[in-house]
Amino acid sequence: MPVNVELTERDKKLLEMLAELSMIKVENLSHIYETKAYYLKRIALLRKAHYVRRLKGYVMLGSKGIEYVRSIGLKRKGIPTAHGQKERVQRISDLYFDFLGTDWTFVDSRKIKEQKPSIYRSSIFLGFLIGRTEYAVYSIGKEPSKEKIDAVKSEQEKLHKLGIYRSIVFYESPEARKRYGVEGLGLKEQLLLPYPYGVELLKEHGRRNLIEEAAVKVYGSSLKEPNWKEADFSIGDKEVVVLILNDIEKAAKIKNYLILAQYRYTKMTEIEILCLEGQEEMFKEMFPECSIRTIKAEEIL
Repeated sequence: MPVNVELTERDKKLLEMLAELSMIKVENLSHIYETKAYYLKRIALLRKAHYVRRLKGYVMLGSKGIEYVRSIGLKRKGIPTAHGQKERVQRISDLYFDFLGTDWTFVDSRKIKEQKPSIYRSSIFLGFLIGRTEYAVYSIGKEPSKEKIDAVKSEQEKLHKLGIYRSIVFYESPEARKRYGVEGLGLKEQLLLPYPYGVELLKEHGRRNLIEEAAVKVYGSSLKEPNWKEADFSIGDKEVVVLILNDIEKAAKIKNYLILAQYRYTKMTEIEILCLEGQEEMFKEMFPECSIRTIKAEEIL
């Protein structure tokens, strides 16, 4: 038998957010209740009263919760049953809370599609990250198929038609990163970042210019404007490309330059990559022709 519960303002906020997001990870409920432990007791009570239900670490609306949001005129977003779609909804919810209270705002793709259904109906991005600039956000998970990667890349190639020129692609395993590869898609930025660690980089990227700050910390005041237009800076006879955000567009330009340089008779420009310590082996393997400088993550986070 369900128990009777008098809803608090925070309970109501939770139910309203569940109507919007469909699912919320249990630990993210602390953002709503603004406590470290009390929310667990409250959720247990709401669950007994059938306002919410739990599934594998997530909370969603129960029968009484659905009744409540209908009573206040809210339209509930359902939870899809198709393979992979539930995980997509979970990731959208996670990203909303990942960037809550930061300089970024994560806008759910479903909300965007409601506003402009004719433009975005078939889009597969998870949402837009809006702040100092604007990114379309994707996720390829742990073991993406070739078809999924091709679909994500194909959509990114068309983002300019929507007025979007930057993207973020989250991956969840080294294998997923390797499968994605290094292919320029004509974007201003195409950031390929691990989830969830990449979120921390992006939070700081939203507050300040990480590219310039990292370069100044490593090279000091000797930095100059680049001679090679694809580089970020030059120092001495080296062109410095900062890849702490793993911008695939930059990496692809390095790759293309090195391939073309093999067939030229002029002296090859020396390219130096500045990256995080944890990225060093990845870029050494990717660009054995380039020198590598590193910076510790804690120096910029």
